[in-house]
Amino acid sequence: MLQPVTGVYVDARLADDAIIRAQVIHLATGDDAVVARGLAAWLHGFDPRAPHEQERPLALECVAVPGRRTPDRRGLITHRDRLPDDDVTTIHGIAVTTIERTVLDTSRFLAPHMGLAVADAIAHAGLVDPVELLTRYDEWPPRQRWMARGKRCLDLCEPDTESYGESWTRLRIVDAGFPRPRPQIWVPEKRPGAYRLDMGWEELRKAIEYDGEADHTSQEAQDHDDARRDDLRNRYGWTVWPVRKGEVLGHDMAVERAVGELLGLEPQIRKRLW
Repeated sequence: MLQPVTGVYVDARLADDAIIRAQVIHLATGDDAVVARGLAAWLHGFDPRAPHEQERPLALECVAVPGRRTPDRRGLITHRDRLPDDDVTTIHGIAVTTIERTVLDTSRFLAPHMGLAVADAIAHAGLVDPVELLTRYDEWPPRQRWMARGKRCLDLCEPDTESYGESWTRLRIVDAGFPRPRPQIWVPEKRPGAYRLDMGWEELRKAIEYDGEADHTSQEAQDHDDARRDDLRNRYGWTVWPVRKGEVLGHDMAVERAVGELLGLEPQIRKRLW
């Protein structure tokens, strides 16, 4: 048995399960707190963890219900924040922040690339409208922590984005001071059999594609990608530059240099911001 929170014991084999961890919060806090932030995102079906965090259990985070005692137990991360009744829902019998409130929180408090990835994914699923959601930050008092980060995240949110990797790549591009690319561009136009590019600049016929590990690592897949990009260049005049996870994540500015070469511009940063 393990005791993830003082006074609550769970089977060690189940201690990392997200639903079990949410139930731990419920048992430890009763009606005094609501599951929030990263764990709430997971309960709604969206993983808030970066690739290097995949083996880590989700943090036991909650928001104290205003007017009630603030839970204080070892292992529990309790936040104090405004929490209207409309921001609370129930999943598996556990009080959790709604999907809208969860996005407002993760956009502020997750690392920038994960905040955007989660926001993009939830918007892509049709569960939130980032434009409408952005106005909700006005409900908070002035000078709240990470509010500017949250607003920027939702301003950059693109519901057409189809993967976390595309979100990370787009943020790298924007953070480096390059023009914001448009996601999911059809070439020559949207129709059966047409090409669709992850992101790019239509007026320049330049594009960036994120080649994920799952679909682009075999030699057959790479040959197909090369043939596709050759056809885009030869038939339609599009230059497409592929990037991989190892180039997008980490400290080396490979993506920024590639985009700069593609656009004929210099990155406006000397080192990465995340």
